[in-house]
Amino acid sequence: MLSLIRNVSLLVLVIATGALVATALPTFWGEHLSGSMLRFHMMASGAVVVLLPVYAITRLLLRRQPESESAWEMGAFRTLLIFGVATIATMFACMLPIASTDVMHDLVELHGWAGFAMAAAIALVVYTTFCRGKAA
Repeated sequence: MLSLIRNVSLLVLVIATGALVATALPTFWGEHLSGSMLRFHMMASGAVVVLLPVYAITRLLLRRQPESESAWEMGAFRTLLIFGVATIATMFACMLPIASTDVMHDLVELHGWAGFAMAAAIALVVYTTFCRGKAA
């Protein structure tokens, strides 16, 4: 059952991250997120905020079983957690009423870079998971 939860949460994380990247791409050309793009971005981000901890917990619980993970798999997983938490934390801090406008702009920029790094990390997680399944 845990394996199913881990695999489904990873699948939905990949889909949600793809949606987040797709909706955030216009920011590379200096545009802002607004309207339906922002709405889709917020919906996909809800999935990431909920499913990243679910995936992490189920993966760590399954790690106790005899099946071992390579250093690449653990590195990819840890990278995903670091950048995932950084992505979530920067936007959460931006929503608190303590940041000045300049700090909010910096947090949004950090959020974007951490989010794109998280997308690369989730691609690496999928790659290492696929290679492991192929080798077994």
